[in-house]
Amino acid sequence: DQVDALNARGIAATYINSSLDQYEIAERFDDIKNGKTKIVYIAPERFGNREFQALFSNLDVYLLAVDEAHCVSQWGHDFRPDYLAVKQYIAMLPKRPIVAAFTATATPEVKDDIIERLALSEPAVFVRGFDRPNLKFFVRANLKKKERIEEALRIVKSIEGSGIIYAITRKETEEVVRFFKENGIKAAAYHAGMTGDKRSKIQNDFMENKFKVIVATIAFGMGVDKADIRYVIHVGMPSSPEGYYQEAGRAGRDGENAYCILLHSKSDASLHHFFIMTGKSEMSQQGKNWADAKVVTDIKYARLDKMKQYVNLDSCRRLLLLEYFGDPTVKNHSGNCKGCDVCLNYKWEKSEVAVDGIKKKTRIKKSPGFLGGTILETANLYKQKYSPEKIAKIRCLGVSTIFNHLTEWYINGGEFVIDDFLNKNEEDKILQAIEEIGSFEKLSPLKNILPPEISYEKIRMAIAKMLREKHIIQNI
Repeated sequence: DQVDALNARGIAATYINSSLDQYEIAERFDDIKNGKTKIVYIAPERFGNREFQALFSNLDVYLLAVDEAHCVSQWGHDFRPDYLAVKQYIAMLPKRPIVAAFTATATPEVKDDIIERLALSEPAVFVRGFDRPNLKFFVRANLKKKERIEEALRIVKSIEGSGIIYAITRKETEEVVRFFKENGIKAAAYHAGMTGDKRSKIQNDFMENKFKVIVATIAFGMGVDKADIRYVIHVGMPSSPEGYYQEAGRAGRDGENAYCILLHSKSDASLHHFFIMTGKSEMSQQGKNWADAKVVTDIKYARLDKMKQYVNLDSCRRLLLLEYFGDPTVKNHSGNCKGCDVCLNYKWEKSEVAVDGIKKKTRIKKSPGFLGGTILETANLYKQKYSPEKIAKIRCLGVSTIFNHLTEWYINGGEFVIDDFLNKNEEDKILQAIEEIGSFEKLSPLKNILPPEISYEKIRMAIAKMLREKHIIQNI
């Protein structure tokens, strides 16, 4: 994606990787040798290739940029031994180039390790800051496996635009995609078990918006240049804050609001414990040039503990992440970011979900500002005198979704005329049901005692009208 974007801007760039056959590689080598190519993207594994070494040993390399530089550190969350070859490769060049290292997820300790392992001499260090205010962080903890897949579906149906769902295992990516397709959502799986051609096609289709959501393991995301991803949902807790922030950070790169939602199960930590112990055993058996296996394992456990803390937090989630990464703005943080579920006092409500492929109405209990863009788009069409049915056709959404948008807009001061869609008799019956139940926090008990012709949408409208008349702002 990055090479395509550069070429589109008139910058001569290319890449060398295993998806190319030997003739394509030879052709690109010629272009590099003849000065036709200015920027070359490679994976560090390529440094071990003799032809590659021979080609660049005779070239004047001006700049060597190491992206995802945390991979060079044994203390990084995604250490890759092949990255250690970068330092050796630099030493082979006839003239040392400028070396730049970039990462979005390095703790202060990892930053120092990067400097050492790339042999950077008194480098200029720039920390832009880790905070991205347009990202909104939400966690729903202690769900069962089935519940979190259903919850993911409900959220995807609620948010406009494309998104990424991350699962821990390949099997789970397939399960999520199958469930989504049964419920009318265009989705595709992406994981390392697929062929390179299939992964490339899925990625290209996603870039071209041929489906709404891609369900992936951590194999997906590197090099993906799609700025308008509106949400990243994790159906499973990542093993480290570094991994989580890197994956969640693929949302909202256009600067618009985007949502980073983690759906957690108690079994997630146990699965990561298993992976850590398996990795420790492999390190001991293979005798790689890694730091002591116990030290590495202890670091992984510490990261996992930090993720468990993040999931169970009752204070600002953003602040925990910024503190973890040593962000310089932490000292000025108020403790209320106004952009996470804790600071927004967001209350999740158990949804009526799609089960066994049967579509049922779903809803989400929202805080002010959540899904704000899509609600305002509906409101603008309503102000242009379009009916809810016409708006639904224009926006390719269900009529019930449009009514829910308009109701929330009304609660927040919008000029939605509820009386056009809710008659006095229906309103009285709903208010009587509320009095009988003694609460309107959950709609299902109300629906169960009301006539079948009174829909959930009408119940919401009656409650919204009651709240606004009493000058109470409360989420439905």
